[in-house]
Order: sequence, then structure tokens, then C-alpha cells
Amino acid sequence: MTKFGFKEITPSNWLEPDDVLKGFVRISPDGRRHTITGEEYLRHILRPRLLESVPTGVQALFEVARGGMVYGYFFYPLYTLAAEQLFRVVEAAVAHKCKALGTPRSRRTFEKRIDWLVEGGVIPRSESARWHAARKLRNAASHPERQMILPPGNAIGMLERIADDLNSLFSGGLAHSHSGVIPGTHTIIPQGAA
Repeated sequence: MTKFGFKEITPSNWLEPDDVLKGFVRISPDGRRHTITGEEYLRHILRPRLLESVPTGVQALFEVARGGMVYGYFFYPLYTLAAEQLFRVVEAAVAHKCKALGTPRSRRTFEKRIDWLVEGGVIPRSESARWHAARKLRNAASHPERQMILPPGNAIGMLERIADDLNSLFSGGLAHSHSGVIPGTHTIIPQGAA
């Protein structure tokens, strides 16, 4: 490993899969382990889709996050950068929704906008903590003291959950399509851990 604890890009390794990913395996139904391929990661990352009712600007931000996550296969920290981008996508989505609904001028912070949407029933009260968690994670990612590194399963889970939340926000709450668990990711374990 390098002095940073993650791959240092060189002219000879920039197109090579990140060696860290060799440590993640999937357990098949018969109990055998196999290293997760780039194509398997890609399928999971490309699965969540935003509805056409989500504003184009928010869709573009989401696609940038998804694209970064796809290339995490080659540079593992990109999973984390993509997840951090997703928190900014949530903020942009909340701002778009509030603008469309005519939020009062006193509700201009991310926190106050979430509260306003919850008070108005746009975001169910039962989901308020998750929206505020995204806000807090956005704040932490924007003011880091050290580099956070997320496992790919966590980052992909965030991608799916946030896609569901954005679809729900712009479709009247009728768009939840994922369970919040990526099929097979509950079996991703660091090699040698079991």
C-alpha cells in the first residue's frame, strides 16, 4: 500500500482495476467465493434511474455522481467522491423542489428547506432523519479533516437510496422502487474476514 492508503495513479496503472477491490468477494448460493468483476459493479451502478419528472439539472448532477462511481473500479476512492457528490445532488433537488413550491425567503438553508418540505408533507416525517443525514454528510464531506473511504457496497447503496428519494420527491411519493439493499451486496465481505 502507498503512503495514503490507496492507489497512487501512475502512467502504468491508471487503466488497471484497483487492487483493493480484489479484497471484496461475493458468496454464491453454494457457499463459494468469487471476486466481484467490474461488469458486476457496473450493473449495480447503472440500475438506479431517475424519473423524467426529476429536473434535468438534478439528473445531470446525479449522472456525474454515477459516472464517478463507475470509475471507482479503477480508483477505489472514486466510490467515496461519487457518494459525496450524491449529497450535493440531494441539496440541489431540495432547492429545486422548494423553488417550485415557492419556499419563503426565511427558508434558504438546506436544513430549513428540508424542514419546510417535511412540515408541508412533501417529505414524509418518517423520512426526515434520512434527509437530514444526507445534509450532515454533505457538510462533513465539504469540510473534511481526513480522507473518508467508503466500501463500494455502501456507495452503491447510497446511489440506489438517493435515486429512490429523488424520484419520490418529484413524483408525489409514489416512486420507491428499491428496497435500499443491493441484491448480493450483503454478501460482499473483505477477503479473509470469514
